[in-house]
Amino acid sequence: MPLDEGESIDKRPLRTLDASKPAAEIIFADCPAIRLGDEHSVQRAKDRAATLLAFEQIGGAGAALAIARAYVSDRAAFGRAIGSYQSIKHALADVWVKLETARGHAYYALWAMNSGGDDFPLAAAAAHVSASDAFEMAARVCVHVHGGIGFTWEAAPQLYYRRARALSAFLGSTQTWRVDLGRRLIDGERPRR
Repeated sequence: MPLDEGESIDKRPLRTLDASKPAAEIIFADCPAIRLGDEHSVQRAKDRAATLLAFEQIGGAGAALAIARAYVSDRAAFGRAIGSYQSIKHALADVWVKLETARGHAYYALWAMNSGGDDFPLAAAAAHVSASDAFEMAARVCVHVHGGIGFTWEAAPQLYYRRARALSAFLGSTQTWRVDLGRRLIDGERPRR
């Protein structure tokens, strides 16, 4: 739709935590607005976005886990690979469990979204919270096992950490989603079985 005289749209780039995903503020001046839906429609769109975003977070968590695993298999300390130490094994196992839990939530939310299930909002919130937690944990462990180099610009783990933090806040804070999910469960909302 072409702009009429006097109407303008400006774009102002924003600095973000994750420089690989640029963002901008879009400024509308003297442009007519059309309401596209009610509050329920907005929340439904956010639930759909949270479900799809969960898959990006799961992919990032899987990649961070793979990088960490490869590094601990190659890096040696005191004559043996650091991946042979129990604390490293446990940390990576914890990430794997969190990742697989998030994957289950995301697949269920996608099924609920596509089938039009009544429990879709609950499933979307669970997918967003669990995928955010999994990605942040995977990125944090990846940085940790890399040691001092893990948070420098020369190493990839810091990029995963930045992406994890940025995506968890993309649709509002994970804490807000977690509180909403808890409220729904306390109020008796349950997923289908």
